[in-house]
This record gives sequence, structure tokens and C-alpha cells, in this order.
Amino acid sequence: MRYPILLYLFFINITFAQLTGIITGEVVDEKTKQPLIGVNIQIISTDYGAASDLNGYFYIGNIPVGTQHISVRMIGYKERVFLNLPVTSARPVNILAELEIDPVQIEAVKVSGNAFAKSSNAIISTMNVNQSEIRSDPGGAYDIQRVVQSLPSVTSASDQENEIISRGGAPGENLFVMDEIEIQNPNHFAFEGTGGGPINMINPLFVREIEFTPGAFSARYGDKASSVMDIKLREGSREHFEWDFDLSMAGAGFNAEGPINNVKGSFLMGTSWSYLDLVIKSIGMTAVPKYNHHQIKFVYDINPKNRLILNGLTAFDNINIESENDVISYGAESVDQKGEAYVGGLSLRTLLGETGYGITTLAFTNQRVYHWVYRGTDHDNPWFTRDNNISEIHLKNNWVLQSKTGEINTGFSLKRITFNYNEWAIPDTSYLYDVTLWDGEKWNFPSGIDEPPILGIDWVRPKWNVESKDYFWKFAYHLQNTFNIASSLRFVVGARADYFNASQEWTFSPRFNLQYNLNQLTTMHCAFGRHYQYPTYIMILQHELNENLKAKNTDQFVVGVEHFLGKDMRGSLEVYYKEYNDIYSAYYWTNPREEYPESLVHYGHWLNKGEARSYGIESFLQKKLSRNWHGIVSYAWSHSEAKDVRGDFSNSEVEGDGQKNLWYAWDYDMRHRLTLIGGWKKKLHEEDWYNNIKTKLWFKLLGPLNPLSDEVELSFRYAYNSGRPYTERIYIPEQFTWINSDDSEWNNKRYSDYNRLDIMFVQRHHFEKLNLVLYVDIMNIFNTNNIWDWAYKENGTKEEVWQYKTFPVGGVVLEF
Repeated sequence: MRYPILLYLFFINITFAQLTGIITGEVVDEKTKQPLIGVNIQIISTDYGAASDLNGYFYIGNIPVGTQHISVRMIGYKERVFLNLPVTSARPVNILAELEIDPVQIEAVKVSGNAFAKSSNAIISTMNVNQSEIRSDPGGAYDIQRVVQSLPSVTSASDQENEIISRGGAPGENLFVMDEIEIQNPNHFAFEGTGGGPINMINPLFVREIEFTPGAFSARYGDKASSVMDIKLREGSREHFEWDFDLSMAGAGFNAEGPINNVKGSFLMGTSWSYLDLVIKSIGMTAVPKYNHHQIKFVYDINPKNRLILNGLTAFDNINIESENDVISYGAESVDQKGEAYVGGLSLRTLLGETGYGITTLAFTNQRVYHWVYRGTDHDNPWFTRDNNISEIHLKNNWVLQSKTGEINTGFSLKRITFNYNEWAIPDTSYLYDVTLWDGEKWNFPSGIDEPPILGIDWVRPKWNVESKDYFWKFAYHLQNTFNIASSLRFVVGARADYFNASQEWTFSPRFNLQYNLNQLTTMHCAFGRHYQYPTYIMILQHELNENLKAKNTDQFVVGVEHFLGKDMRGSLEVYYKEYNDIYSAYYWTNPREEYPESLVHYGHWLNKGEARSYGIESFLQKKLSRNWHGIVSYAWSHSEAKDVRGDFSNSEVEGDGQKNLWYAWDYDMRHRLTLIGGWKKKLHEEDWYNNIKTKLWFKLLGPLNPLSDEVELSFRYAYNSGRPYTERIYIPEQFTWINSDDSEWNNKRYSDYNRLDIMFVQRHHFEKLNLVLYVDIMNIFNTNNIWDWAYKENGTKEEVWQYKTFPVGGVVLEF
């Protein structure tokens, strides 16, 4: 107890002197990344300000602590406004301001700036989320993917996952890019071929901004069918050494940053470790996830024209789950699961003056997954094992060049993939059972018997054993031109060519975007993009005929309008249509299964037979935090459906040549999605009554336990989704199990609607050379029963499996 008491006494005796902080940063031209000299940076509603120097850097000191807003202005450029900057005495706030040339300002017309970052993709539906918004998102659990799930174009798979499902698509269709490095899946406990998991492994304190585009994205991105999440990391401080410590239910973390070689560079370092396994074991629970991740970023200016950026990320996780044969452990077979990831990249950014700039990146990623699946507690006799390892060496280059008519964006990408594929499964036999004891509704077993006698064999899935080490190559080249036809009209045309040696297939992806500015506040646009996504490496190797698989593709059409209601408020409305072709479908969906005793020789065989489509309308209204409050109203109506590819071997209705032409609701067809986010923030340290009670003895004795603090923030997040479709299983007593039969109607049922309210309360205490943040985030505060799935039991009964019930998360952050 000695150390907590000493820490508490430290907070009681700490001085309450007038505290000040620092804001530093860099101002560059958005198009060329050249530093801008003499830019005016002003703390809004104060006399504090500065101008950028010869290298584009600025420094503003002696700023009163608390949340501040700044404006960045220069003649010939559009004003940028940065809101909700947390100024403390513990550490400087560092920003990167990229200013866009404004021809209207050149003509001496004054235009008011706004607080919204401009999309590099020129798509209205592209959303930019900064670090302060990540930290203030209730229910987001400080997870960068869960924050994006609040956007109207994104559907959540479940509370247990942060998977990004964009516009009715499928898991694994989102591209993750972190500082030019493409990451297969940035999550702990990830499943191959998807992009989700329970916990993201990228340190949110490293993130400067997230740019998410749900479709018709730039030609520089490829090999994903639906969306792009471009994660841009910040640089470390070039002024001071800083560090912080945080402790929450998610784990304990330590971060440090500071200058390198007399401010010619900077570093960021962070580590985070879970510790719940040490706590929960004491109360008898066993299935506790253990994980840790560690991240670095180094930036060094070789000279004024060339900058080196080094990124590194490692992550490790493991869990052991023993099935209890009850609804709580549903979906979690008895399994040992381990994972590890290594990500590294070295980038060289070269400035070409007024011509533009280029970035060349050499990256390495390695992800390994290990599964040992067994029944009950029989750990030594698994029925399935997996030990797969995917390594990628990636060389990519991108040049952004300015021309008389606009901008040229071009570059190439070359990947070398090494895949160690090791999977094994015992033969799986489906038996036929005696149904004498089945009365049509339930089994009537005598005492001591829990299953009926076996009469024979229905079918046998052969033993599954794959051990291989394979090498693949992927190549891509993109070219995109932006034409500024007039000050109010911009046309973007681009294309991308990709090649995958496993299928020996070239793909060509055209992209178009037309943007028209009705006035300084309102913009309209229309866009088209074709996006190809090659099959996963596992899918290629599961069957020898899968080498003939083509890339699935989507054609996406988007029309939208955007309007600014003020510097801090933006609204948008967008209509889209998305068409899928060459979707992967199992061989046995379009061909009859072999009859026993023949072997299932096409098990693991896939075909390009599927088609799907989705369309909808999305509205989004956002007010960024200023004047003490912020809010988001997000609503989307959509319809997603796929074509039933099953042939005439089933008993289902067919048309024409025997191939079905019936459409059914696709897996993530949630017709209505509504998200409401609101927050109120109050700077109590600016109030005389608060500063008066801070001098009282009782206030000092309470210390950080006081419900009042220098700044308080209360926010909420409400989410509503209409029910997700699912296929109702049929109980077959002859097989003593539930099945999806060959002739059942796909997705013929829907789960009940989803409702959830999250509340978060944050306190910020400002001390000399120290900032203390306390928070509590209560998810699903009304304990709403949101169904996740059904637990189907062999005896013919089923039970609901719920998503997160009421789940409080709290934590403390110390910043020095």
C-alpha cells in the first residue's frame, strides 16, 4: 500500500499555480509538401499566435492550459481550423497543417476556413477522423476500427468484432494502410481472410488522422473490393522529451517521444500489455485473452528535400478456451489460439519543389496464426490444427506531380509473398441415427443415454492435410490525372493494372470522379470505380483447381452533395449503387455432392459463380467540438442482395436452364442504420467559483477522486440497426443435428433489431508538468438484449447468444 499512498499524497500537495502550455507544428503545401513560410497561426479568441519559419515550423508558448482552437491562414491558401486541442503544461501539442491553394483568395476574396480535412480521394463520403475524436468516442474502446463503425457506410458484424463491412459487402474487403504500409489484418486474434478482430493492435496515440473511403477510391489503392482505411501516423515531438502511462481494463501502456539529433528528427515509442489474466484467474475464470503490442516511429531529415520515415509494429496474442457446452461458450470450441505479427517499413519522401513530391517505401509484414482445436477437455487429441505463416516484402512508389492543368499521381507496387500453409483435420463422418425415441418435438432418452443408436453412415469428409510452402508475386501500376477545368469544376480520371502470378490474371480498373463547386459552401460530385480483389492465398491452395479462380470485382457508382453550415459543421447526402461479379462460391452449391461411399473430391474447391448488388442512401451531419459541444447524426438506408447460384440438383425453385435466378437478402443486409453521437465539454478552470474551491482543504484532500476537475466531458453514443438476415437451420433427427439443407431458403429469417446506448465521462486535471486523465466508458448502459446468433444443440433445442451486455471500462492516463 505504500506506493499508492505516496502517489495520492503527491497529488494532494501539488501546486495549483497558473499553468501554461505549448503548441508547435509544421505548415506545408498540401500538393507539394513544401514548407510554407510566414503563415499566420492564431489561437482563436486570444492574442496568442506566431508565424511559421523558413522550414515551415512554428512555436507558440505561454498558452493557458485547457482545450484550445487555432486557425492557420496565409494569402492564396484556404484557411484551416484545428479544434479541440488539449493544451497542458505536461507536453506540447504538435500539429501538421496541410494548406490547399485557393484561387478565389488569390483574387482577394475573403473565404472563411473550416475544421474539416480535405479528402485526398476527392470523394464526399470519405471521412477524416483525428486523434481527439478517437479519444472522445464513447463505446469505441479507443479502437480505431470501432470509431469508423459509426459512419453511415459501415456495418458492424457484432459487438465482439471490429470488422469493417462497407456498403453491404463481405468481411475482408477493406484495405488497411498505415503510413504507406499495407497490413493484412491489424488485429489481435485475427482470422485469416478477414480484416477484423476483438482488439486493434495499432497504438491510437500514434494516429494523427484516419481517412476512410467506402468506395470509388483513388487508383493508387487496389486489391480490395470495397473500401480503404488510410491510417496516417503523427511524428514525435521535436521540442521536448515526453512520456505518458495509461492503465485501464484493456491493459497497461507506456509511450515516449522526443527529438533526435538537435531537432533534425523525432521518435515515437509505445508498448501495451494486457493484464486481465493475472486478475481474473483469481476468481476462477480460464478463457482470458493475453496480448501485447509494441510500436515505434522514427523520422529523420537527411536534408531539406529528403526525409526518412521508419515504422515498426509487433504484436503477440494467445488464448485457451475450453468449451463448457453452454450458451455462454457458444462459437468457441475448445481451442488453443496464438498469433504474432511483425510490421516494418522504411520510406523516403523526396520533395521536388513546385513540381511535387514522391514517396518510396520498402515494407515487410509477417503474420502467423496457430490453432489447436479439440473436443471438450481432450487436449491431446485434436480434430483440427493450423499453423499458417504469411510473409510479404513490398516495394511501392508513388509520385504526386503538379501540371499546368492539375495533378498527376502515378506509381508502381511489387509484392513477393511467402506462404507456409499447414492445416490438418481428421476425417469427418456424418451418421444416420435411429429415430425411434424421437416423438416429433423432442428426444425421450432413457436415463444414462444422451444420443440415439447409430444405424449407418450418411457421408464422409476425407482427411484434410496440407503442408506446403509457396511463393506468389503481385504487381500493380496506377496512373491518375486531375484536371482543374475551372475554379469550380474538377475532373479526376485514373486507372490501375494488377497482376497475380498464382492465377496468371491481369486486371484493369478504371476510376472517374467529377466534382462541381456550386459555391464556397456546397459541392456536388459523381464517381465511378471498378475494384478487383484476388482470392486469398489459402483459397488458392485449398484445391488444385482453385488456380483457375479469377479476381472478384465490384463496380461502384456514387452521387452526392456536401454542404458546410459553418466552420465546425458539415452535412452530406450520398446515393450509391454497387455491383459484384465473379464472387467465390463453393463447388457443391452448383454441383451435386458425391454419394457415399465416394469421397468428397471437390471439398475446398471454389468457383467464380456468384453475383451480388447493393444500393442505398446515406446522410451524415457532423458538428466538431467548439463552444463546448459536438455531435453526429448518421443515417443510412440500404439493400444488399445476392443471386442464389444453386443448380437444379436441389429441390428449390429454378428457372431457365436449371440455374436459379432468384435473389435473396445478403448476409449484411441491414436496411436501416442510425447512429447518434453527442458530447458536452466544460472548462471549469475558467470559472471563478471553481478556482475558489480549488484552494479549499477538502478539495485538496479529495485530490483526483474529486468529481469536479479542470475539464469535464460527458458524451453518449446511440446505435440502431435493423435486424440482420440469417438462414434458419433445420433439425434432422435422423442425423442428430441441425443443418442448412441443400434446398433451404437462404437468409429467410432476421434477427431482432439492434439497440445500444453507451455513455462516457472524462475528467482532466491539470498540474504543473503533469496532466491526469480519468475516464469511465459504460457500454450498453441499459443492458439491452442484442442477439448475436443461435446456439443450436444436438438434442434439437436452441438458445439465443447475446452480444455485449452492460460492460463498464475505466482507466487513468498520466502525461508527463
